[in-house]
Amino acid sequence: MRTGGRRWWERRRVPVLLGLLLIASGGRATAQTLEDYDYTNLGFRAVGVEARWVDASQNESTVGVGIRVDLGFLGPYIRIVPRAGWWSAKVNDSSVQELERQLEEVSNLPPGSISLGSLERTAWNLGFDAQWTLQEAVLAPYLGVGADLYLLDDDGTAIQGTFLDSVVITAGLSGVIGAEFNFLAHWRIYTELRGTLVTDASNGSVGLGLAYRF
Repeated sequence: MRTGGRRWWERRRVPVLLGLLLIASGGRATAQTLEDYDYTNLGFRAVGVEARWVDASQNESTVGVGIRVDLGFLGPYIRIVPRAGWWSAKVNDSSVQELERQLEEVSNLPPGSISLGSLERTAWNLGFDAQWTLQEAVLAPYLGVGADLYLLDDDGTAIQGTFLDSVVITAGLSGVIGAEFNFLAHWRIYTELRGTLVTDASNGSVGLGLAYRF
C-alpha cells in the first residue's frame, strides 16, 4: 500500500499542487480592481540565496541552488519575484531504458541493441512569480504562480557528439506556497514548497533561503 500510494503521489504531486495554488491565488487577485495595480511601485527591495531539494520526474532526487530578487508590490498584497536556479542529477534507470527502447524502435533495431549507460541531467531555470503575501509582517505566508524557462542538458559517454548531447529549451508553469520570517531589520529567512510543470522535467521541490532587504 505504501508503494502504491507513493506511485500515485509521484504521478500527481505537481498537478495537485499547481491546481490548489491556482485556485487560491486566483481568488485573492480577483478581489482587487485593475486600478490598484501599478508597475511604477516596483523597485529593487531584497535579494536572497537558497538551497533546494528537487524531485524531478525523470531524475533521482538532488539538491540545487537558487537566487531570487524581491521587486516589491505591483498592487495590494501582490509581490513580483524574479528568480533563477540550477540543479544536476542522474537520470533514473527507467527513463534511460525507455529512451533506449524508443531509439531501437525508430532505428529498426532488435531490443537490447542500444545501451546508453549512465546519463546526467543539468537544469538551469529562469522565471518569475506573482505572489500574494502580507506587507511588512514579521511572519508572512505567501502563495503564487510563476512562469519558467528551463534549459536542460543531458550528458553521458554514450551520447557525446550525438543529437542527444544538446541543450533543450522549454517553458513551464509553477505554483509556490511558503512563509517568510523577518527576524532582523535587513534579514529574512524563507521556506517554500514549489511544483513545476515542464516538459521532461516536471518537478516538486522544497527550498530554504536567506534574503537581505535593502
